[in-house]
Amino acid sequence: MMTSPRSRRRRLLSLLTLRCAGASELISRRLDEPLPLVDRLALAGHLLACAPCRRFARQVRFLREACARRPGDEPDASEADILSREARARILEALRRARDN
Repeated sequence: MMTSPRSRRRRLLSLLTLRCAGASELISRRLDEPLPLVDRLALAGHLLACAPCRRFARQVRFLREACARRPGDEPDASEADILSREARARILEALRRARDN
């Protein structure tokens, strides 16, 4: 596949001028899909020079690993949304006391 010189220049420019906003988008995107080579190179170059983006990438990686280690720990929706009768009564009583004061 032949690319035009203009297209190659544009791709090279994107490699050299990636800003933090673009880098953070690529860091997030690479969680969901493999990045094209140009994007991987641009991100790698940016991460070499930018400590805040390296920190963000580590944080994203940490969160992804933490979520992967604890599957199924979410409470069942039926359990999470239902209060016991005692809890409802306590809340109702507290609301009545607050209203009367």
